[in-house]
Amino acid sequence: MATDLEGILEGLGSEDWSVVLAAVGDAERALARAEGEEDLDVVIELLVRLADHSKWEIRRAVANAAGQVLDPAFEEALAKLAVDDNARVRHAAERAALRRRDWHNASLLGRQHEERINATLDDIEARFGVKGREAVKRASAQIANTFARELYHEVIKLLSPIATSVERFHTKVSKEGSAVPELAEETARMGRRVEHLRAVLDSMRAYTDQPRLTFEVHSIAEIVDEAVSLITDTNAQPKIVVDGPSDVVANVARSRLIQALVNVLSNAVDAYEGKIEKKERIDPIRIVWQPRSEQIEIAITDFGCGMSEEVLADAPVLFATSKAHGTGFGLPLAIKIVESEHGGRLTLESTKGKGTTARILLPTAARGGR
Repeated sequence: MATDLEGILEGLGSEDWSVVLAAVGDAERALARAEGEEDLDVVIELLVRLADHSKWEIRRAVANAAGQVLDPAFEEALAKLAVDDNARVRHAAERAALRRRDWHNASLLGRQHEERINATLDDIEARFGVKGREAVKRASAQIANTFARELYHEVIKLLSPIATSVERFHTKVSKEGSAVPELAEETARMGRRVEHLRAVLDSMRAYTDQPRLTFEVHSIAEIVDEAVSLITDTNAQPKIVVDGPSDVVANVARSRLIQALVNVLSNAVDAYEGKIEKKERIDPIRIVWQPRSEQIEIAITDFGCGMSEEVLADAPVLFATSKAHGTGFGLPLAIKIVESEHGGRLTLESTKGKGTTARILLPTAARGGR
């Protein structure tokens, strides 16, 4: 089965429909990884043409692939597939359209929500000053934490028995076999969806949590080394290279800053997935830190898949993720830790197909714990 771009393109142009079908599946996985922009354009162009293929299996596979990206080139193809003669094709097209709509709405609503919050906080600051703004932010965070905690417990009470039932059913089907081949696969898919929902709930609780922070002076080099060790324990590639003066210190909440660095590094490692699968050259992730006046800058640079302008704009938004099993909380939590808890700043720079740099600015001045 083709796994690199050249193999995918060759497969999509094959005269053998079974080869084309396999190539569409590879293309769907490539789109899910959001590989290089030029690569995506070529693949998408060929997939759009295949929406008219005589085999319904291929038309359905194209619809599934269209659900992986928001590229407008798929719109006309999906509209055509939505009224296809084959019910399975129509169903796949409907699911793809819903998924694309959900992504768009989630990003749009996230930005609108942020704009409304900032407008309200600006009004409060104009009336009551900066202290009033900060007091309202703290109170709203406490309310959100209480809501998330109660929601988590209520949903988990419903989710746990469902997860148990799915697991038992899957075990029974796997042992005894089934006259319907798709049954075991469907129960496995249900189990994965339950686990994903649980992961989302866990991430939501972690994001809204308000731990008591203890700020102490720590070596940035030691904090970076610990974050790197947590990542490299479970990921052999890519390598992570660190570079910075050993005498740089800052007043930080150690465990929380490590968590923020781990979240950013995890995204950086994931960005290499496509290159690792294709056995391309893997340039190491670089972490560089240096003092800047009364701040410390930590730059984390990867040379993975990078992000388009649209994906980059959505990256800080809750629930926005391009990963198949992502929760959309990793980067927002890192931003919360750096900006809300440490009074710093986390920004992203990215080029599709070339890589991403996350810059963290931390003040060296002491902050009070809570």
